[in-house]
Amino acid sequence: MSGEQKASYHLRIISPVRLITDAEVTEVQVPSLDGYLGIWPGHRPLNACLSEGEIIYKTADNREEKVEIKGGIIKVENDKIIILTGINND
Repeated sequence: MSGEQKASYHLRIISPVRLITDAEVTEVQVPSLDGYLGIWPGHRPLNACLSEGEIIYKTADNREEKVEIKGGIIKVENDKIIILTGINND
C-alpha cells in the first residue's frame, strides 16, 4: 500500500424509485442507529444500518448538501459509499 490517501470518494444515494445522488465527495455524515457517523476518504470498509435523519455531505467543489432519509443501509468500500434508503418526499 502506498500510504497516499485519496482526497475524495464516490457517493451514491439510491431510493427504491430513483438515484438521488451520484457525486464525488470529501466527507459524509450519516444518521446511524448509535448517532451520527462521519466518513472521510480512506475510511475502513463498513456496513451499517441507518436511522431516520439527515445525510450531510460535502462535494469535491466544497458545497454542502443535505438529504432527509427514513432509514436505510450504508456500505463503504474501496473509496465508494453506497446508501440504499427511503427518502422523505420520494
